[in-house]
Amino acid sequence: MIHMKILIAPLITAARADAAYLITRTLSDLLSYRQNAVAVSTAKASSISSAALYEAAVLKKPRFAAAGLSSYEEWLYSAGAVSEDYLKKDTECLLNAIDHFHPDVIIVIDRIAGVIAARIRGIPCVPLISSSMYRNSSFPARVLLGTNRALSHYGFEQVFRIHRIYDWCIARAVFGPIQLQPLPMEINARRFGTVSVIRSLPEKAEGVYIYFSQLGMKTNVIRKMILDTFEGAPYQIYVRADGIESEKHGNIHFLSAMREDLLARTAVCIHDGNDYICQVCACAAVPQLIISDHSYGRTANALAARRYGFGLLADEDDLSVASLYENYRRLISDSRIQEGAEAIRDEIISLGDFEDFYRFLDSIVRAR
Repeated sequence: MIHMKILIAPLITAARADAAYLITRTLSDLLSYRQNAVAVSTAKASSISSAALYEAAVLKKPRFAAAGLSSYEEWLYSAGAVSEDYLKKDTECLLNAIDHFHPDVIIVIDRIAGVIAARIRGIPCVPLISSSMYRNSSFPARVLLGTNRALSHYGFEQVFRIHRIYDWCIARAVFGPIQLQPLPMEINARRFGTVSVIRSLPEKAEGVYIYFSQLGMKTNVIRKMILDTFEGAPYQIYVRADGIESEKHGNIHFLSAMREDLLARTAVCIHDGNDYICQVCACAAVPQLIISDHSYGRTANALAARRYGFGLLADEDDLSVASLYENYRRLISDSRIQEGAEAIRDEIISLGDFEDFYRFLDSIVRAR
């Protein structure tokens, strides 16, 4: 018996690598396991085995990107996700998916057209929001021209910030404790500890997990730096980095895909600010070294790690063999960082996990 029909509409900017993809995969697997019908609107390159696949419009980056990437709007603009042409095409893709799949509810991850299509068809919509969306950063007026033209095309009101579009939805959800995801007091959102399932801690955490999907460094440079830093160490290193194929060099394992089971058992995680990776680490009390370039989506987690003591922040411009190893040594030698990681895990446990989110979705569908 199918309990619910759920359409997930993520904005995936790095196939099978970014936070939107990892969150979507986790939700799809957990929802389908509970006898729900799940569909995902995305490119074929990011299809998920536990979900039906529906077409998504192709992102096309603008010729001239926004000067900075500190705001949510600039990040979307630089990805090509707020142009009039893209939004119209993507809305039609999602309307077709709705008309064919007939979802009970739509989960949106940074996908504006998902909200537009849900509003047109009168389908309950739940966007997954983050604190970074609400940063009061200025941006050029041209960034929202395409979005507002598309909204006018469908007869909807104009917006001055993208997060206002999510106010049209029946409810908003945020994953992570307030230390990781602080929201303005006026934002009405349901908060959950983690999108995944909270598991018991391993008897002994060992090794290092490295996840890079956003570094602005050449692949061969990243690979050499990791090898020069950790090859021959008396512990295992697991690496998932875009462009590096699956291979093994002694104690270093380059992986072809994200391995959450390995990450949750390691002593340290080094990553570049990915929301999902940060959340998995926090849930498993794994100390984190977060490499930041101070752009949207990478800064907030790094600052939170430093502020609340569950990890360290390092600047991408200063990343080298020496700095990577020195920060690793600081992580494993400072007991206060481990204590900070355990404190964040306790906060997550108090807020609940996927089971609570599932009941939340079920209540929305039952109220239709």
